[in-house]
Amino acid sequence: MKRAVILPAVAIVLLALYAGPYLLLLLLAIPIGYFFIDRLEKAAPKRVTYANIEEVEAKYGQADDVVVLSPTRANELQALMLFYKAQDKVIVCGEEMRLSDLEGVMSKNMATPYTIDEYAVVIATKDPQHPTIQLRVGYDGGLAGEIAAQIDQHVLRK
Repeated sequence: MKRAVILPAVAIVLLALYAGPYLLLLLLAIPIGYFFIDRLEKAAPKRVTYANIEEVEAKYGQADDVVVLSPTRANELQALMLFYKAQDKVIVCGEEMRLSDLEGVMSKNMATPYTIDEYAVVIATKDPQHPTIQLRVGYDGGLAGEIAAQIDQHVLRK
């Protein structure tokens, strides 16, 4: 056997002899817990990502609405949000999400005392893996507010 396996096994046996069988049960619970956590992570659905706009249009067709996050990169998928209402999908910076998972949106000044004011649009979602999405939109607060208002039109309210 490998040395990396033999040494921990000997240590576990010595600890069990010294501290009793209850410690051995505790040491067995750790790998079992790790196994279940690893299995849950593997069972989680994978995020669908797209490399360019053509892939998205080939799958869903023409978008119902497009929000441009950065005017200087308007032809790149990483600077766009594509809305498909009939399919309940939104493509955010190349990642596919459900449109019904969006809960709220706001613009926010992300400046610190040591940096200039860069603005972001923060989207709250129902997705437990991504509870918030921060989209950097540049240095114009007015543009950040307009982008947040455009996205807010698509957020489904109850």
